[in-house]
Amino acid sequence: MGEVEPHAPTVPRQPGAASRALWSAVDAAAMPVSTLATLAALVRALSASDYGILVIALAASGLSMAVNPAIAATTTKFVSELSAGRHPGGRTVAGVITVSLLTVAVIDLVLLLATAVFNQPLSVWVFGDSLARSRNVGEVLLLAVLAIGIQQVDTVLAAAIRGLERFRRQALIELLSRSALTAVVIYVAGHGPSLESILLAQCAVYLASTLVRAIALRRLLPDQRLFELSGRAHAGALFRYGGWMWLAALAGVAYTSADRIIVGRSLGAAAAGQYNIYVQITQLVHFIPTSVFAFSFPVFSRLAAQGNARNLEIAQAYKTYSLAIAMTALGIAAIMMVCWPFLLRIFAGAGSAGGQFGAPGLLTFNFLLLACNVAAYYLLLALGHARAVSMITTASMVAALALMTFLIPRYGLQGAALARLAYGIGALLLLRKAHRVLRCT
Repeated sequence: MGEVEPHAPTVPRQPGAASRALWSAVDAAAMPVSTLATLAALVRALSASDYGILVIALAASGLSMAVNPAIAATTTKFVSELSAGRHPGGRTVAGVITVSLLTVAVIDLVLLLATAVFNQPLSVWVFGDSLARSRNVGEVLLLAVLAIGIQQVDTVLAAAIRGLERFRRQALIELLSRSALTAVVIYVAGHGPSLESILLAQCAVYLASTLVRAIALRRLLPDQRLFELSGRAHAGALFRYGGWMWLAALAGVAYTSADRIIVGRSLGAAAAGQYNIYVQITQLVHFIPTSVFAFSFPVFSRLAAQGNARNLEIAQAYKTYSLAIAMTALGIAAIMMVCWPFLLRIFAGAGSAGGQFGAPGLLTFNFLLLACNVAAYYLLLALGHARAVSMITTASMVAALALMTFLIPRYGLQGAALARLAYGIGALLLLRKAHRVLRCT
C-alpha cells in the first residue's frame, strides 16, 4: 500500500474484535434500553389514544426521512475506505461528511416546509379525517418531523465516527445522548404531559446530541476540519453508490412505518399504540445483533480497500460473525417468548393483553429471520454490491407492504405481523448472494 496522502486521517492501531464488539454492544444497548424505558413511562403517563397519536406521528415523519439510512451507510463505507489509506480522486473524510450533511439538511428542510404548507391534508391522510378534525394533530405531526429531522443529522455524524472505527467514543456519546433523552422525556411526561411538550423535549435533546457529536468528530479529523467542499465528481461517487441504497431505504422506512399507519386508520390509534409496543419489544431480536456487529461493516470495507490479500481474512470473519449473530438472535428470541407476559406487564402495563403465539410470536420469528442476514448484508455492502442488496431487500419489502394493505384490515394485528414475514423470508436471498461473492473472491 502506498503512502497516505496528506488529507487522510491518521488512524491508530485498530482494536481487537472483542473490544469492537464490546463497544458496539454498548452502542447497541443505548437505543433499545432508552426506547423501552421511555415506552414504559409514556404508556402510563398518556392515554391510549394520545400514545397512539404519538406513535402514528413519529411513524409518518420517519417515512418522510426515508433516504437517511442510505446516506448514513454510504458515509460509513467511504469514511472506512479513507481510513484504510484509499483516496480515490483525492476524496477526503471531511469532504464525504460535508456532502452527506448537506444532503440530509436539504431534505430535512424541504420536508419540514412541505409539512408546514400542507399540514391539514397531510394530517387527514396520516390520522384519518375524524381524528384530524377533533384533535390538533397537525402541530404534533410538524414537531415529529422536526424531531426526526434533527435526529437524522445526528445519525450521519454517528455514521462517520463508526466509519473511523472509533467505537468506544461513539458508544459513550450514544449512551449519554440516550440517557439524557430518556430522563428528559420521562420528566416532561410526568409533569403535565402533552404530546407537543414531549416532542419539543425530544427536539432539544437531539439538537444537544448533534452538537456534542459534531465536536467529538471534529477532533478526530485532520486539522480538526469537519467541513470541506468537494468537487462534483467526488459528490457524484457518493451518490452513485448511495443511489441503490436510497431505493432500499425508501422501501425500508415504508416497511417499518406503513403497518402502524394502516393499523391506526383501520383499527384506531389505541391499536396502533398496542402494535407499536409489540414491535418495540420483539425488534430487539434483530436490533441487538445488528448493532453489536455493526463494527463488521467498516471492518469489511477497510479490508476490501486493502486488496485481494485480505480475502481470506474477510471470509473467515464473515463465517465467525454469521454464526455468532445467529446464536445471539436465537437466544434472545427464546428468552423473549418465555418471558413475554412479564415483558408485556413491564412495558405495556398490567392491563395489556397479547398472546405469545399471535402477533408477538410472528413478529419475533420475522426479526429472527432478518437477524440471520445481518453479516451477509454488511459484507455485500462493504464489497460494493449495493445494487444486489437493494434489489433483494426492496422486492421483499414491497411484497410485505402489499400484504399489509390486504391483511391488516382483515386480520388486524396478526395480519400486520404476518405481512412482515415476506421481508424476512425474501431477505434470505442475501445469504445465497454472499456465498457466491465469497467463492469468486
